[in-house]
Amino acid sequence: MNRKWKATLLTWVAVLLVGAAAAQVPVNNLMEGMASNNKQLRQYTYKQRTETYHQGELKNTKLDEIHYNPGGERVSIPLDQHQAQPEGPRRGPGHRLIAKKIEEEKEKMRDYIERLTALAGRYPGTDPGKLGAAILNADVTTGGGSRQVRIRMRNYVKPGDSMTMILDPVTKRPVKTEINTFLDDAPVSIVVAFDQIRDGPNYPGKIVMISSTKQLEIRVFTYEYRP
Repeated sequence: MNRKWKATLLTWVAVLLVGAAAAQVPVNNLMEGMASNNKQLRQYTYKQRTETYHQGELKNTKLDEIHYNPGGERVSIPLDQHQAQPEGPRRGPGHRLIAKKIEEEKEKMRDYIERLTALAGRYPGTDPGKLGAAILNADVTTGGGSRQVRIRMRNYVKPGDSMTMILDPVTKRPVKTEINTFLDDAPVSIVVAFDQIRDGPNYPGKIVMISSTKQLEIRVFTYEYRP
């Protein structure tokens, strides 16, 4: 696919990403269109449910209410949290050492989860020119049974990673973003499924982050958006 065609596609992608109102968005202002969508989202209050699975078992659920203050800062208000209570070490020789080791492993996992979440937040990022440049060098496929448009960008945040944006040409909205990247030199996958507020902006309805190496899966759901 030649660069001229991709430049045309980039303008079209701007329309797909932020809806029909983006038709007037110039190519070099694609990120501004996405920022406009995010700005609209900040006018809403919504609930966020986070589920953490380890080795296939649900270990923690957390429910928060999210809104943005007048300064644009994200405010998270805890509503509920439930954590599975593992069987503690039996009393006996070395039980304190075992308990300490268990706590250290928990702390390592908490740190890993924080870094994984931060990594997910770097896609697609906020660099005004980065996404546009990446799309111009992307692999673009259309057609097939779903007729969705798939835009695959490589080496976006880290060498060897990939980010695929899946767009619906009928509704002119993003459907899903699939990310394959690395954390601590081990592969992780991140999938973002989008939804739309009625007559409003797009939002990430479900985010799934998976580390097969750590046997870890984090599911984040957002819902009940209200102005």
